[in-house]
Amino acid sequence: MTNPIKLFLISLIFSSLYFTQLYGQKEEKSLLYEISGNGLSQPSYLYGTIHIICKDDFVMTEATKQKFSEAQQVYLELDMDDPKMMPEMMKSMYMTDGSTIKSLLSEPDYQKVSQFFKDTLKMNIGTMDKMKPFVLSSMTIPKLIACPSQSYEETFVKMAKNENKEVLGLETVQEQFGALEKMGLKKQADLMLVKMVENWNDGKQEIKKLISDYKNQDIEALFEDMAKSKTMDAEFENDLLITRNQNWIPKIQQIAREKPTFFAVGAGHLGGKKGVLALLKNAGFTVKAVK
Repeated sequence: MTNPIKLFLISLIFSSLYFTQLYGQKEEKSLLYEISGNGLSQPSYLYGTIHIICKDDFVMTEATKQKFSEAQQVYLELDMDDPKMMPEMMKSMYMTDGSTIKSLLSEPDYQKVSQFFKDTLKMNIGTMDKMKPFVLSSMTIPKLIACPSQSYEETFVKMAKNENKEVLGLETVQEQFGALEKMGLKKQADLMLVKMVENWNDGKQEIKKLISDYKNQDIEALFEDMAKSKTMDAEFENDLLITRNQNWIPKIQQIAREKPTFFAVGAGHLGGKKGVLALLKNAGFTVKAVK
């Protein structure tokens, strides 16, 4: 059985894909991109992941394996082989200001969410009342896809171990959680619990379509379909996606100049005018799709 904290991690990062809706220059269909030029002696590579997907839909292409092997190190969003990561996440999962899920929601909304967790997830939300709303929300994503799942990040960590490559992270646990927490606990509870429950059936169809787009390597279609989501918030989008994209660019630039690197981040970060691909091009790099 998958470790529940590890499952939360991959579900949390998957929210980058689920909760964003940006548009930009149409890219050639691909999930793997070569980064070259702008002073790089050797190219690096950028892969767009979906952090949790049905095992039957999981694909690792020969081109991806080859470029992974050519790189000297691996950078994910987080340093997932760091033994300190899980304890840091555990510390960040709970509300420490005295708030509870029950205190954040109106009584009717609390009963609605509580009944949903009981009926659909077979969980008693009362025993998790001090968990932050986005943590509880992330726990529902495996139920949305409703299948035995596999993680690209965990696969890349195993591949790195087999090839004796170092795995590092573009950001820390505190930075990633900080992006989520900027919206405040009350807004988290309303948007990521109440709205999620109210739009559960629509959410299942949205996830199914997004996974189909991902399998087709069509990031443009991803953006168009995510625009239809009923659980989107512009402020949350900016904090979780755009600001993080911008923070990553100088790091990617420095890292790629030091060593040829295989970067892997959520596919929701790649596209759009403020996505990683566009920002890398704006910084002077040549970015091209790898087939």
